Amino acid sequence: RRTASGCSPSNARGGATATRDPSQPSRASPGRPRVGPFRGVFETVAPWDRSPEADAMDDERLKSGAAGETSTATDVTSVVCAPFRGAYRWIHNLADAVGWQLIAFVGSCHFGLKGALLGLVGHASLPYAQRVLKLSAEQSQRYGIVAMFPWSIKPVVGMISDVLPIGGYNKRYYMFGASLLGAGAVTYLASATLGDDDASAMTYVSALVLINLQVSVVDLLTEGKYTEKMSEMPEVSSDVVSFVWLALTAGGVLATVASFFVLPTKNYRLLYWCAAPFALQAVFTSAFGVLPETKTTSIGASMINRELLAKHAPLFVIGTFMAFVCAALAAAQLLTTDMFFELWFTAGCALALSVAMFFCMPARLAKATLFLFLTNTTSVSFGSAMQYWFTVDEQCNPGGPHFDYLFFTVYTAAIAQLFGALGIYLFNAYFSRFRMRQALMISALISSMASIGDLVMVMRWNLRWGIPDKWFYLVGDTILEPIVGMMAFMPGTVLISKMCPKNMEATTFAILASFSNLGNALSGSFGVFAMQYAGIKTDVAEDGECDFTNLPTLIVSCGMLAPLLAVPLTFVLIPDMAMTDPVKEDRAGGGEEEKAAQEEGERMGLLGGATKSD
Repeated sequence: RRTASGCSPSNARGGATATRDPSQPSRASPGRPRVGPFRGVFETVAPWDRSPEADAMDDERLKSGAAGETSTATDVTSVVCAPFRGAYRWIHNLADAVGWQLIAFVGSCHFGLKGALLGLVGHASLPYAQRVLKLSAEQSQRYGIVAMFPWSIKPVVGMISDVLPIGGYNKRYYMFGASLLGAGAVTYLASATLGDDDASAMTYVSALVLINLQVSVVDLLTEGKYTEKMSEMPEVSSDVVSFVWLALTAGGVLATVASFFVLPTKNYRLLYWCAAPFALQAVFTSAFGVLPETKTTSIGASMINRELLAKHAPLFVIGTFMAFVCAALAAAQLLTTDMFFELWFTAGCALALSVAMFFCMPARLAKATLFLFLTNTTSVSFGSAMQYWFTVDEQCNPGGPHFDYLFFTVYTAAIAQLFGALGIYLFNAYFSRFRMRQALMISALISSMASIGDLVMVMRWNLRWGIPDKWFYLVGDTILEPIVGMMAFMPGTVLISKMCPKNMEATTFAILASFSNLGNALSGSFGVFAMQYAGIKTDVAEDGECDFTNLPTLIVSCGMLAPLLAVPLTFVLIPDMAMTDPVKEDRAGGGEEEKAAQEEGERMGLLGGATKSD
């Protein structure tokens, strides 16, 4: 709710790492040829690449007290480097299994683009919108909806790349073209001098669209490749997922550190200069084919994979329809400010998508998708209004908290990352034992309660209780909100994983992610109407008008009551089952297809468990 940058927020989900049988020889042992980026670089063994046998010898010397000053220094070095040695061995073993090229490109995508690039652009967005472009909260939210457009057309991009290779490759040149556009957009924002006119605002949002296009396309096609590898080698699936989110987190941490030094200078374009190298590196990694991909041999018109197009025609139809709806919604944000037209147009888009999914999906999957789509849509977002209330000056918000950008975007982001991981742990430890309906209802209650902290601060009750604004915000929005947000997110992920048709998991997740992004866009559009209807004004230009009088009403109605609509929906759309129960696939058709579906039996979701065949 705090993000109005137009850059996709990311949710991390880790997995347990696989362990090696101690009785088997180490992959780094002298009996096995060295592979990877460190081969031939060191004449001696680096501290982080020491073998387990060497570590055991150091431990033995330490216990016996036989080590002198030199060995004591070696022992200290060994202890300090132990985490790095473990991480290097883990990555090295994973690369041996899936290939260094895939590991390198996952790093390029998730560390360079999703972590560092989006992090830096996201940290720059609020101060740039307020101080340079002089946008109001309503304008900021409108442009955020438009900028998120590429994330909602991911299924169309994936489908086109599958059926129409370029130069014999299904992924390489799509990623290369998108990366050229994204890198050019970041470089332009870094070098151009924009003002507070409409042309500058349109240029800014266009650049954000191209940046998101680069990240979404590379992310989608990279995800398809490592998902394919996980299907081939299920024993390394958890390690691949863990590495993906490790790279993403590391990139986000780097962006946070860079922002820590740049934001106090108030040279916000410098953040885009910092982001430019991360956008540019993807141009080269995609152009030179770092992502492993086999070149097709077909030429001419036969390059179009008509068999795949015909086989999954319903998915192509729904993906294309979603793209058109998203484009229309983005256009409406730019072309009209009539709040009642926007209200009915947004409601019409939501209704059309709700009906369309039942024509292109199995019934159970459609119901689960509709539930998640409606809960996203009806949780009306007014995040830009809250951002402005927290950060504008005394003239615009007398008696407000007036948070500086360093605190609001950097300190809180670093803390939120840590506690988001705690939310995943709490879900796995406690929520996974609940029944699906119970988990989703509790998620709705948690989402509703998360807005209580905002209400307390806007009403200034925390000051009456003697709690400073920064301390209350840290506890409420920075610590508790990421925890409850992740706990609310995970049950939906498990639900969808259990409903996916077999061998269509990646495509189904791409479509469902787009439905989720469209739900967020519709939520933001409803939020624009709500801010206009409530009379929220945030004109940060000189002598501009600001009015937050009805913000508490907005928090109660949209932030606390609207999420509770999910509670009755669970009884209509969600099956009454435990989160560990198997689900029989719901497929359309009959004959051989139905017989094959029956032979496949029952499948399990993310929480694991035995199938009937087991």
